[in-house]
Amino acid sequence: MRPTPWILVVDDDPGILELVQDLLRPNYLVDTANNVKEAQARLQNGAYDLVLTDMVMPEIAGMELVKYVRLHYPDIPVIVFTGYANFQDAVTAVKLGAFDYLPKPIQTEILRHAIHRALEFRRLSLMQRDLEFIYQGAEALGFQALDLLSETPEAAMLGRLREVGSRGESLKEIGDAFLNAAYEIFRATQSSIFMFDPNQNMFTGLAARGPDAEARLAASVPVTGGIMGYVVTQRRPLLVADIDLDQRFSLSGRRFSYQSGSFMIIPLAGSRFWGVINLTDREDRQPFSARDLFLGWLLGMLFVEIMERRETRPTVEPQPFLGPLIKEHIPLGVALVDQDLTIIQNNMALERLLGVKGKHLAGKKFTSILGLASSDQEALEASFQKLLDDREPKDLPPLKSSQGNKGHRFLGIKMIPSLQQGNGSQTIVMVEDVSEIEQLRQRLHLYEHLAIMGKLSLCVAHELNNPLDGIRRYLSLAQMKKNDPGEVDRYLGEAIKGLHKMSLTIRSLLSSANPLKAPRATDSLLNLLQDAVKIMMFQASDQRVQVEFHPPGELRNLTVEGDLYHVFINIIKNALQAMPQGGKLCISGFINDKKVEIDFEDSGPGLSSHELSQIFQPFYSTKEGVQGLGLGLPICRKILERYGGQLTVQSQPGQGTTVKILLPKSGIGGSFGTP
Repeated sequence: MRPTPWILVVDDDPGILELVQDLLRPNYLVDTANNVKEAQARLQNGAYDLVLTDMVMPEIAGMELVKYVRLHYPDIPVIVFTGYANFQDAVTAVKLGAFDYLPKPIQTEILRHAIHRALEFRRLSLMQRDLEFIYQGAEALGFQALDLLSETPEAAMLGRLREVGSRGESLKEIGDAFLNAAYEIFRATQSSIFMFDPNQNMFTGLAARGPDAEARLAASVPVTGGIMGYVVTQRRPLLVADIDLDQRFSLSGRRFSYQSGSFMIIPLAGSRFWGVINLTDREDRQPFSARDLFLGWLLGMLFVEIMERRETRPTVEPQPFLGPLIKEHIPLGVALVDQDLTIIQNNMALERLLGVKGKHLAGKKFTSILGLASSDQEALEASFQKLLDDREPKDLPPLKSSQGNKGHRFLGIKMIPSLQQGNGSQTIVMVEDVSEIEQLRQRLHLYEHLAIMGKLSLCVAHELNNPLDGIRRYLSLAQMKKNDPGEVDRYLGEAIKGLHKMSLTIRSLLSSANPLKAPRATDSLLNLLQDAVKIMMFQASDQRVQVEFHPPGELRNLTVEGDLYHVFINIIKNALQAMPQGGKLCISGFINDKKVEIDFEDSGPGLSSHELSQIFQPFYSTKEGVQGLGLGLPICRKILERYGGQLTVQSQPGQGTTVKILLPKSGIGGSFGTP
């Protein structure tokens, strides 16, 4: 966000527009519009931080503007106000995506407070998006990310923690050691570690500090709900700077009382999910920062490393399988199979699910009774074989089943090793009909995709309109100058350039018809660069940044690891953040016998010599507030070092910035090759 936020006010009453302008102009840049159509035109030509709109206007109501902004500019919050306030309208506005709803007459302090909250919410949302790009690169580095903290007190403390557990400490002592370290690093006065119990599907307390520590240790928290449950599904470190402004958790209650609305939750995920570390209530009551979250992520990685180093398989007492409860009353289909996937026992629910009630399934091959396609049978057998090898539970994605007159269904299948001692070759398989859930998931995926395509189509229509108008003008000029061959050639040449630009735009639409996927483990350098550009095009379009993409075609012949994708993403993201009100980004490069060079040149404000000297220092950022973590470029440089590559930055104030990636073409241990 720019230092002075830019607000668009929409109302058909000139008096209201003048009043709001007078209230806001000392602290904000303010534009106005008299109706929804004028507001849409302004949004297409300006990068606003907030929209204030009246609900009742002639021709098109303010609700339509709320829906338009939500679809096309989802990062811009909208505040709705009206003189006909009622509860139902407020609920409708919030459901459509409005951040807040204010009644008229407008009260100065209430309006200023609402604007402050909305802009803070936008800032925090942008910070979350920025963090996601950073952590993609950090995950690619793994424990090498610890090198970014070298010669700092935090690095020394984390280094000492790596030795915890090697001296025979109990699990509780390990937890206490980590929370003590967390206090020294973050000054978090309330903290806890909850371990995941897969048998009960619950979190149980391992260690806690601060008030209510004993109550938190004694608590058992269901894994399916609450904010910790959200972290389980996302498997990403979570930073909430202010829970009152975070719409993801507006309805989530907090089990214990806290002094601050800011907290962090770090998932402990390795070969399996271990639990979470919770940190809240800093001593200074300030919100946790992006730097804190990065350190918390490293803390969690160390805890997982220790847990997996000390893991031993517990001895399980023999338990009877398929007792009367499971056989007769459990609605989930359950079977016990041997090492060849032959059914030993099954319950009645499995017979009902498969439509073979009263028939004996024992002795039959499990994969043969499900009506799966051969490819799905092979996938199930491969997962089963992996379970036999590592003795870890497997949860398969929904598999399509075709069983005669039952039509097509989707089956969810889970497999866990048998709990009976001495039966290591036996496996428990659970089957349920998830057709309705899968259909809803596919429908949601389709709707999300249609929304993306709608926005993309609008962008494409906008992009096609300008070159099409130019082509029409050049052809008209060529007709007028038909007696001057030189001029005709020049005008036709310009028209061909316009057609080429339209062709590139249409190809971009076609290539985006499938949702973007995460980069493969290895891919061509050109594919990774193209994917990074595609995924950032929406942000570039929203900011009115023109992207020129001219990479050397020979990059398609060079195969690299997928981690370079994160380098490209971070560099493009930094360039776009330097041009919030529009500009140009040129991506080009060259290749010769010795090296590959990829250049990213932006038309932003540039960097001073002092800023240039600091940009590779961890946690140094030129961005306002906590949005900038200051790890993007250090992570990029660290990844490039794996290839013997370099990252250089050239910039001067007022003259933009050029970032160069230099990679050796040969002599780097086979990291490059021809596919």
